[in-house]
Amino acid sequence: MAQTRIAVAARKGGVGKTSIACGLGSVLSSQGKHVLVVDLDPQSNAAYVLGTNPTAPGTADLLSGGNPAPLEASPGLYVLPGGPDLAGHNIQSLDPEDLADAVAPLDYDTLIFDCPPGVEYLERLGLVAANIALVCTDAHPLAVMGAGRVINELKLRQQKGRRGAKRWALALSRIDLRRSMDQSLNQQLAAAYPLISRLIVHQDSAIAWAGAERVPLLKYDPNCKGVRDLQAIADWVSNG
Repeated sequence: MAQTRIAVAARKGGVGKTSIACGLGSVLSSQGKHVLVVDLDPQSNAAYVLGTNPTAPGTADLLSGGNPAPLEASPGLYVLPGGPDLAGHNIQSLDPEDLADAVAPLDYDTLIFDCPPGVEYLERLGLVAANIALVCTDAHPLAVMGAGRVINELKLRQQKGRRGAKRWALALSRIDLRRSMDQSLNQQLAAAYPLISRLIVHQDSAIAWAGAERVPLLKYDPNCKGVRDLQAIADWVSNG
C-alpha cells in the first residue's frame, strides 16, 4: 500500500492546526496505522502536546542529513520534534523538495506534516512532501484569508506540474454553531471554493484538554465528539 503523506497547514496561527494534526495521528494509529507526525514548527508544539520531549533531535536534524529517532507518543504514533533549529539559515536555504527526499526512506503508513503558521519556507517543505493537504481555518477573516493563500499555492504547484499535494480539503476548526460567524463560515467557503471538500471539527474541550495535559486524544477521551469529527477526516483521507 502506498504511503499517505498529509500536510496540515494554516497561514494564520491559533486556528487549531496542531490539534488537528495530532488528533488525526491519534485516530489513524488507533486504526492500526503506523503514523509519524513530522513537526515543522520552531515552537515544537506537536511534540509537546503529544507528551514527548520537544527539545529532542528531530526534523531539523533530519533535514540536515542526520538520523534522529522518532519519539513514541502512544502505540503506533510517533513524532519528530520541531524546535528553534528549524529557523536556522541552513534550513531556510533548503530546496523545497528536500523534506520529501529526507522522509522517503521512513517506514510508516502515514506521515503527517504539522506546518507552522507564517513561516512559508517551512510550510512549503510540508506541502511539497505531501500528497494530501488539510488547509485549516476558523471563522476569523484573517484565518480565511490565510487558508486562501495556502490553496492558491497548492493550485499553482499543481498547474505547473510540480511535486506536492494533489488533493486537498478545508478543515474548519473549532466550530460552534451557536456563534453567528461560525454559522456562516461553511456557506462562505462553499461559495468561494465550491469544488473543495469542507471537513468540520466542532468545538470540543476534550481536544484542548488532551493537548494541555499532553496526552494523545484517543488515550484522553476516545468517545468525544472531536474523535468523531477527526474520524470523518480520516475517512476522507482514505477514500479520496
